[in-house]
Amino acid sequence: MSSNYVNRGGLAVPQQAFGICAWKLPDGTLLMDADKNILCAEGPVGNYKIERMVAEAAAYWSDNAGGKPHWVPGARKVSDDELDHQKGRLLDGLIPDEYEEILDPAKRMNGGF
Repeated sequence: MSSNYVNRGGLAVPQQAFGICAWKLPDGTLLMDADKNILCAEGPVGNYKIERMVAEAAAYWSDNAGGKPHWVPGARKVSDDELDHQKGRLLDGLIPDEYEEILDPAKRMNGGF
């Protein structure tokens, strides 16, 4: 069973349903531009259509250098401004990504959701 799945009573359930699909080159690095922006797309982990779109873009931008799709479950794309905001939150002792606060049991309100 893949590490992306959790065994729940004999049923394989995705640990993270969404993530980013990047392109991993044959040397093990991710395909990125000169500004270190990684070629990737968001969506349901393992989605064939997203993998195909990333593969087509990678073939164009890397001159068919080869490689394969690489999923990062639970990750999401962020802008440069959002990254700067997250760095500030980290320095303030907070969880950098505000969206991840809902996953932190210590931050949940009484009664949960």
